Amino acid sequence: MAYSTKQRNLVPGTAVVAKAAPRGRLKNVALDILALPFVFAGPRRSTETAWGTVGLEYGFANWWWRTERALEIALAKHVLSGRHAEDLLEVGNVLRAAGLTGHTVVDKYETAPGVLNVDIVDFNPGRRYRILVSISTLEHVGFDEHPRDPEKARLALSKLGDLADQLFVTIPAGYNSDLEACFVDGPFDRVEVFVKTSRLARWERLPIESASSIEYGHPYAYGNGILVGSRGLPATDADSR
Repeated sequence: MAYSTKQRNLVPGTAVVAKAAPRGRLKNVALDILALPFVFAGPRRSTETAWGTVGLEYGFANWWWRTERALEIALAKHVLSGRHAEDLLEVGNVLRAAGLTGHTVVDKYETAPGVLNVDIVDFNPGRRYRILVSISTLEHVGFDEHPRDPEKARLALSKLGDLADQLFVTIPAGYNSDLEACFVDGPFDRVEVFVKTSRLARWERLPIESASSIEYGHPYAYGNGILVGSRGLPATDADSR
């Protein structure tokens, strides 16, 4: 089974943890509701990336347009287009929401058909995958667990490089500073930053230095920027890190 970028959204997406203050969250909900008619009726946005121009996944049923999922899902579907499910290992059960199923999924906590409830730092599949994808998952490892272990996310990041030839990993900027500090030097040959520049679902590729000024949950809901680490994925430009 090969993946296609034309597959529909089939099931609700994985929830994204909000870290903004309650008052800020409520304000963003109200403003996003007001913005929804303009987003729905307006032109569909795209973002320039290392792999070409990628159209955002608005996912109105899941409200992706108001979160980092709009870009993350679009990028993941783009890099997976034409690939076979058996070649993919996913860390974190996210791609199911984009209609991509049949591949190996490791998620310690989420119970769903076909999902292996294994801690990624302990996962030993006995094989090497062609490509590994992880969408806004690593930032929770050791950080949103009890007891908190700041080093665990670093171990998980290192482990990914041993599991697959090609990597595509995203994390939200401003969420887990310990992980961000080592992400740029992780098992990647490219690390890029994308920043949300408008409530009307607009994302822009900016220099890596921009990551340090991004706040999670402010001024927009959820991730206001993402770091994207990749390895072995052919790009259309010469910029890296």
